[in-house]
Amino acid sequence: MSPVVWSLDAWPSRSVNALDFLAISLHYSADPSKDVNNPDPLLAEKAQEWIAAQRRIFPDPNDFAREYELNFFVGKGTRVFPQFTAALHSKPISYATRKLIYRGWDFGWHCPVCIVAQVDPRDRLLILREFIGSNQTTREFAERVIKECSTEYPNHAAGFQDYCDPAGQQVKTIESEKSERRDIEILNGLGIFPTYEFGWSRKDGRTLIHQLLALRHDTTPGAYVDQSACPMLVQGFLGQYIYPERKVDNRISEDPNDDEHPWGDIFAALRYLVTGLHSKLGLRRLLPQIAPPTPGTGGYEYHGYGLPVRKR
Repeated sequence: MSPVVWSLDAWPSRSVNALDFLAISLHYSADPSKDVNNPDPLLAEKAQEWIAAQRRIFPDPNDFAREYELNFFVGKGTRVFPQFTAALHSKPISYATRKLIYRGWDFGWHCPVCIVAQVDPRDRLLILREFIGSNQTTREFAERVIKECSTEYPNHAAGFQDYCDPAGQQVKTIESEKSERRDIEILNGLGIFPTYEFGWSRKDGRTLIHQLLALRHDTTPGAYVDQSACPMLVQGFLGQYIYPERKVDNRISEDPNDDEHPWGDIFAALRYLVTGLHSKLGLRRLLPQIAPPTPGTGGYEYHGYGLPVRKR
């Protein structure tokens, strides 16, 4: 039997503690036999079986996240997307120069957000970049996004397609003391013409994101996130975006912490993006077998690795 070769580059997390010792946190995926992205399909399948077995030992998603995923972002409450793991859903992503770039916008003075993505030839969502503002008008934030996109994606001939909150037609953001314009009007004035989907609830949007995170027939998830370019989105997935524990009775709320900045804003922008792209990504409006469970009613079962199925 050949020895396991550990690669520190697979999950580099190093720090010097108070006793001047070098502390190294090593994710299980550094072991090739436990890496679901191993190019050897037999090893990748064994890795999925191993992870499924560990989930049976730690059925609570938060416990599993802390013990196995090195995820210390998990707080009091239940993760909205417990199937998300950095090992499976995060990887470096290079943008395709000849494909459309999609952007999802969430407006607001306190925390405007823009999520940037592409769709690969296998209809998977590749989340390239996050932009998060603070105490900025819509114009100020949009000008920043435009400038940085032109730098990061220079001369992008395929162009951009934008999606936003339908309320942007009604919402007004104060640009100055003397003028007031609707958010979509402000974007239009900068050459951005977003579209929007009516009739989608927040729960509908979350259900679509659940579908994207699930494993498909080719054993890959429907979405990947570039962790280095989207650190806050990844933190939200890993446990900052939650169904919070209510202070009154310590029960889990039925609604996520959508009013908490920046987590609610980040996932609102992602919802607008995903609802706009749902047909292109092969998503259906309702898919009960992988819909999120009602918080506090037993959570998920995992069939294989990462695929949540409502408990019966």
